Amino acid sequence: MKQQLSLRASVCLALTTFASSSALSAGFQVNEHSANGLGRAMAGQAATPENASILATNPAAIGVFTQSQFSSSVSVIAPSVDISGDVSYAAGGQTIGSADASNKDIADTAIVPSIFYTTPINDKWAAGVGVFTTYGLRSDYSDDFDALHFADTAEVRSITLNPAVSYKVNEQLMLGVGINATFADAEISSAISNSLSPILSNALQTQVPATTSIFKLEGEDWGFGWNVGAFWQPTDMTNIALSYRAETELTLSGDVSSQITPSLNQPGSLDLNLAAITELAINQKLDSQWSVQASLTFTDWSTFEKLEANLSDGSDFLIKQENFDDSLRASVGVTYLFSDELTLRAGYAYDDGVVTVENRSLSIPDTDRHWVSGGFTYSFSENTSIDGAYVYINGREADINKTRVLNEQATLTSTFVGTQSATAHILSVQVNHRF
Repeated sequence: MKQQLSLRASVCLALTTFASSSALSAGFQVNEHSANGLGRAMAGQAATPENASILATNPAAIGVFTQSQFSSSVSVIAPSVDISGDVSYAAGGQTIGSADASNKDIADTAIVPSIFYTTPINDKWAAGVGVFTTYGLRSDYSDDFDALHFADTAEVRSITLNPAVSYKVNEQLMLGVGINATFADAEISSAISNSLSPILSNALQTQVPATTSIFKLEGEDWGFGWNVGAFWQPTDMTNIALSYRAETELTLSGDVSSQITPSLNQPGSLDLNLAAITELAINQKLDSQWSVQASLTFTDWSTFEKLEANLSDGSDFLIKQENFDDSLRASVGVTYLFSDELTLRAGYAYDDGVVTVENRSLSIPDTDRHWVSGGFTYSFSENTSIDGAYVYINGREADINKTRVLNEQATLTSTFVGTQSATAHILSVQVNHRF
């Protein structure tokens, strides 16, 4: 009896330690806060002040406007992330079972709103405020996914309130600064899969039903940060911009729960850092109708090293060693003034993934992505316009090979081997008004 209880404790401990290891293993940056920017794949965004949504990427550039500006957008992101693979189990190095572990459409459709207002104060100063999001994700596997002990649900939602001011140094140079207040909540969980249930039940000599919760953490927090920007117009034809959004540190406080390890049922928290973002952008006019845009955007994801829950009893519970890499995004775009009423845009971007093969996991598995986009602005009057954009994102197919140790003695293991494929469609619409 004592030996059985010892085995049960070691299995439970190992499952809760390793099962949710794919909780947030993908970069979860959100760019959908400007429909006109999406129309050119966000190329040159920090250097292209077309409306008030520029505040999200470069507070300095709001000083360009001589009238108050209002912009509000809604973007619909429809991803298709499919997992195809097999899960196997081994005891003492010998395979004791396997199952197909494939799941389609693990990422849900998301609606991302934003709203901005800017106004000149005098001939030197301008001010504005934006409400938008820069980070978020949602993935949810079905109950019959045979690798739920690798990943079940992962969700991060955030919203940022960003007041900002711009100062005109001279006719060519403007500088800006903003303060960010970000609210975020998150949920991370894993569960017993159908194929793991009989193996654990046999090992523990007691019934362990499928979908039993291994680990779940829910928490929320407010975090504060800042952003700065520079907007330089060396000639009437050229805009150059540099912007920086500092890292926001959050401690998501809430509850930890487990149906398999009762000692985890207590309050807890999770440190989550939203990575710093740096953009270098240019907007170059070619003539009275044509212009080209380009950006290099660096995201400091390497500061995101691990997911670790801090429990109220003083213990730390390592969910996963993430080890993200920094990412670089390159984008190019073109804008064509077709008429006084209609502006057309197109763009392309290459978005670098943030995980290596050994760190890639099942909860929104990350990979390199190609963006292709098109968009327009239609002016109903001198002061009111609407933007529309469509973006197609194609992620590179990537391999996943993950092994989990299921007991403290490391004699019982589970391995998932498979591939991920991912595409997404984005539709965005935005209303602009100046007064």
